[in-house]
Amino acid sequence: MNDYVVIEYNSEQVSVPKGIADFLEQDRMREQAQKRQDARHLSKSEFETVLSGSDCVRRPVEDAVLRDLRLENLRGAIEKLDARDQKLISLRYSGELTMEEIGQVYDISKMAVSKRLKKLHEKLGRSVF
Repeated sequence: MNDYVVIEYNSEQVSVPKGIADFLEQDRMREQAQKRQDARHLSKSEFETVLSGSDCVRRPVEDAVLRDLRLENLRGAIEKLDARDQKLISLRYSGELTMEEIGQVYDISKMAVSKRLKKLHEKLGRSVF
């Protein structure tokens, strides 16, 4: 039942339960697949992926705990952003404005909005996991 396996974590060998090792391996594979995708433009669905978490956990209690933890981490990370970045996130995801509409608010191009959102998405993504 309590099978342990040795994994490498931060360049050290660590013994962890097999279920956790499987979860980490699936998460690593998901991250690699995500990196291979062409992510030129950030869409709402990509940002919402951060909130929904990974599908590899099959236990509802652990899944709910992980989701709550990710949301708490995301809220904290958003609070640490400067006011301009918070407003950008708010316009895109709460105000549901298009990148073009946001560009008009800031007097910048749609591509500049996309790049800023992508950087924010990456920054927030690191805070959530």
